[in-house]
Amino acid sequence: MPLIVWTDQMSVGVKLLDNDHKKLVLLINQLHDGLMTGRAKLGLERIFQGLVSYTRVHHAHEEQLLVEASFQGSVAHKQEHESTIERAVELQMRFNSSEELAAELEVINQLREWLFRHIQGSDQEFVAHLKAKGVDALLASRKTLDGMEPAKEPRVMQGVW
Repeated sequence: MPLIVWTDQMSVGVKLLDNDHKKLVLLINQLHDGLMTGRAKLGLERIFQGLVSYTRVHHAHEEQLLVEASFQGSVAHKQEHESTIERAVELQMRFNSSEELAAELEVINQLREWLFRHIQGSDQEFVAHLKAKGVDALLASRKTLDGMEPAKEPRVMQGVW
């Protein structure tokens, strides 16, 4: 059973951001499942690196939308993202240097808690603003976001498993 099961209550109602969040859930679940099944540490470290990398992509998506929608808290939210990345890298280093399952599981639980706080906390601060500014129409009117195709469905990262 996955550590995190996506539910409608986790949705922020912006498809691009929900899909980003689903991918983060998928990666955290892959880490947890890999630990529980005795997956090789090197493979788990690659998944964790993918999680940190995709967190940066997700943050870039959010930050661009906040600027385009003239959200007054965009600078503060970007600063929060910078702190989050620092924390994710710290957790990654703890995970990579750990040799005990209990310590690795604690890192995974901290990741899960971070994701819930992120979605249900700080993201909720700007969702109403984005919707009032017509974010869905904005996203539908363009093919790419920062030169990247918007995420459609979470996919397993190639070469991770």
